[in-house]
Amino acid sequence: MKTNGEMLHGGKLKPEFFDMWALYYTKFIKAYEKEGIPVWGISVQNEPMATQRWESCIYTAEEERDFLKKHLGPTMQKKA
Repeated sequence: MKTNGEMLHGGKLKPEFFDMWALYYTKFIKAYEKEGIPVWGISVQNEPMATQRWESCIYTAEEERDFLKKHLGPTMQKKA
């Protein structure tokens, strides 16, 4: 799903997976809420420009904004 071909070590999310990633976020939040754990806020990525040894993606501020505006926000509204 990422440009580096790895789950770890940064890399950018490939555009063809934006909608799938937005759906994953949405399903994850709904599952928490179903278990009685309310979610009042989320972040697309903590430390978006940091390449980590663990699971992470690299986002610029503009990429993060566009993912939220064009993919995550609309997906969450549709599935509400």
